[in-house]
Amino acid sequence: MTKDTSEAFCAISLGADNPAYDIINRMDEEYAGFLKGLYVDGTFGREGALDRKTKELIMVGITCALRSQRGVRLHSQRALKMGAEPREVLEAMEISAIPGGMPGLWLGLDTLQEILDKEGIEF
Repeated sequence: MTKDTSEAFCAISLGADNPAYDIINRMDEEYAGFLKGLYVDGTFGREGALDRKTKELIMVGITCALRSQRGVRLHSQRALKMGAEPREVLEAMEISAIPGGMPGLWLGLDTLQEILDKEGIEF
């Protein structure tokens, strides 16, 4: 991966650890560049109608509904870093129960509690 692509993924991650960026960069540098275009330039790094906090909260709900453990953790951490209150993250998780069912909500609740405990954030 080029240095620019690596730095872009690092910046957009807001400190949430996702080793998949390094793996895809090592395995397929060209694809990593395309992914940067979609994920960084086209979505989370772009100034559009939705601010970054709102985008992260949407992703919290989507990843809970899909039961994506890594996604729930990463996007919950990022939403909090972007200024979301724990209650806002919780509500994004609660909404996910409608399309995704209760297991996604349980995953979200467990993950949120872990993050709050680790970061010393009170609900």
